[in-house]
Amino acid sequence: MSENNQSPLDGFLGILKQQHEKSIENINMALYNDIVNTSELIEGTKDEDARKEAIASVRNRFKNEDLNQVTDIFIYFQRFLSENENPVPMPSQLCIAIGKLFTSENLHYAASKVYGNDETESGAALSFLGYLALIEQHTSYVLNFIKENFAGFSQNNKTTCVFQLKEILPDHKIAKQIVADSGITKYEISFSTSTDSSSIPVTFQIGNIDDTGNASIEELKVKRPWWQFWSK
Repeated sequence: MSENNQSPLDGFLGILKQQHEKSIENINMALYNDIVNTSELIEGTKDEDARKEAIASVRNRFKNEDLNQVTDIFIYFQRFLSENENPVPMPSQLCIAIGKLFTSENLHYAASKVYGNDETESGAALSFLGYLALIEQHTSYVLNFIKENFAGFSQNNKTTCVFQLKEILPDHKIAKQIVADSGITKYEISFSTSTDSSSIPVTFQIGNIDDTGNASIEELKVKRPWWQFWSK
């Protein structure tokens, strides 16, 4: 099929392939494979002690690595592995767990990624920082960064950041202030189509779905948030 006769689907898949190839160029495949293999090990057992041991082991292996690469790998996972049903897949969760090793330099690197030209990448970087706030030694850095720079985030990133903070740090004073000051109450994001380049808002229902017997989001959650088995 010639380029002029290329279907919209083929065009989309071609762009996705190009994005994937560009992203993978900057990934340390040895570290990538280490995270993926450990993720498979964790997902293959329900033994919490075994899961914690696997996380401790992978953290230990990363102690002598350039930890900035963990941010790049997390962004890659979020771009190409995450789904609506599984927005933070296990490999991404492992990157967050490894983030316990981060120094201020590594946090600076992750923060710099928030200001990239690619909104998907910048959003993943901001999400990564948000989850790193669950790790006690990083909480102050991350929340102060978000508070001081919030006005400069894209509207989509502001919205996702607010709802992430409401979920993971609902009782933290600074997080609550960021949420309150934002004025954001709806999970509304914008995207552009090929036929209309203007931004189109899309609102997602958060909370109880309806009163017809469908479960609320809170009821669908597991008893403990997924991050509690490694964040302490």
